[in-house]
Amino acid sequence: MAKEQIDISPICKRYKIRTIKITPKTDYYLIQTNRGTKEMRVWPRVDYMRWSFGWREQMARQGFRNVERFIRTKDSKPYVVSNKKGYSLTDHYSAAEPIAYTIDNMMECGRMIARMHQAQQAQATQIGGELLKREQSHAQEVMVQTKKILEQWERESNFKQRRSRWSSLFPSILERMERSAVLIKSVSLPEEILAASHKELTRKNWVMVDNKLFLRGFYKTSLTIQHKDTASFLQEIALDGGDPALVDAFLDGYEEEKTLSYEEFRLLLSFMVYPQELWSNLEKVLQVNIKEDNQVAEDIKQSVMRQRELDYHLQRLAKRAERGRQPS
Repeated sequence: MAKEQIDISPICKRYKIRTIKITPKTDYYLIQTNRGTKEMRVWPRVDYMRWSFGWREQMARQGFRNVERFIRTKDSKPYVVSNKKGYSLTDHYSAAEPIAYTIDNMMECGRMIARMHQAQQAQATQIGGELLKREQSHAQEVMVQTKKILEQWERESNFKQRRSRWSSLFPSILERMERSAVLIKSVSLPEEILAASHKELTRKNWVMVDNKLFLRGFYKTSLTIQHKDTASFLQEIALDGGDPALVDAFLDGYEEEKTLSYEEFRLLLSFMVYPQELWSNLEKVLQVNIKEDNQVAEDIKQSVMRQRELDYHLQRLAKRAERGRQPS
């Protein structure tokens, strides 16, 4: 967002701070002030900014105060709107530490994300149904496009060596993409369940501040349904954390606050089954202008191994979903 390199000095004057230095970063402005270091973000969509402010404040009112919140202006406004853009100011936590993959941390992450989702559902921006349709169309389009790319590449006569090396992966990739597209298309959920969220949830959204778990970030201007950000974090826990108990802990914490239905589990699976990492690395060697090297080959091999690990976690998640269907 900060790539526009706009003059934010007039915006800073709206706050109870004295600006010492402004440093543009990739997606925000780092501001040294007489009241500590702050971060200012520019929102092209004012309605998204208002929505984002709303769920943060609702979480705080419910007792979850360890979430990044907007600093108020001199006239007690939670943000600034100027020239059809929004501006929000937050504290910069320079002493924050990354979280460790522990059972307790993952369980607390699950609780906080469930509360975040509940707060998002309570906001006026109710476009979840539309966002699901968009994801369904996208999954189908990507599958068709990938199939065309692979078919075209196999027809080329100049890449026999590379074709023999990697073509065995094609059926598996297409099968996973098709399974993802079929699953997401078949999901049937009521509108009130399908709320919007901020695209991706990753480990970077979590830090330790004063030995407490702190939720930060979520400033992307594009939105998706909540289940996609949950799926991305579950996948990260599964592959980087390694222990299946960590995935269980997150889901246990989540369901303490917000129960997941069988259809919601199917939606999670539809996102997680998509071979994002494997296809991303393989696609590099399919491009004519990219020369295959040892690093690319190693990346593909690692992606294959990680995909197999993920398949194990997907099987466990599917079993958990089935248990939820059974009458108690």
